[in-house]
Amino acid sequence: MLTGIEFLTQTPIFDGIPAEIAGKLCERGSVVTFSAGQTLFARGQEAENLMILQDGIVELLFPVMILGATREVAMESKRPGDLVAWSALVHPYQFTLSARCASDSTLACFTRDTLLAFFESDVATGYRFMSNLTGVIGRRLQALHTIWMHDLQSSVAKRLE
Repeated sequence: MLTGIEFLTQTPIFDGIPAEIAGKLCERGSVVTFSAGQTLFARGQEAENLMILQDGIVELLFPVMILGATREVAMESKRPGDLVAWSALVHPYQFTLSARCASDSTLACFTRDTLLAFFESDVATGYRFMSNLTGVIGRRLQALHTIWMHDLQSSVAKRLE
């Protein structure tokens, strides 16, 4: 059983899901701790778990070419209550970014199979959860769009000089 179930049921991914039902889902997860500097997952790696940050700070890393070398640069910092990894529920089930702990961190982890089985038994909860997930994905796309537009504008400006 997860510690901090009450905390988890108050996170945005559980928005609109009754606390009792969210609690039942949270009981099916596990809690994992990571040390500062530890990599949670790498871009391209198979995603088997959805992860919610309970404590600490996790940086999502984006590959950027700098002086001819590719480096992982933090594009976003996640704080307690944030969904850190959702690729386990989105085909092709591979991480599109990497993640590293900026501090000692505790995460609630839910396997894809556990979530899908729960959602099959409670379709209304599955619908609400996945609707909340689309909001998370939409915000990520907006962030990446902003980065891409900035890069494109910089590139065009250099060419015009």
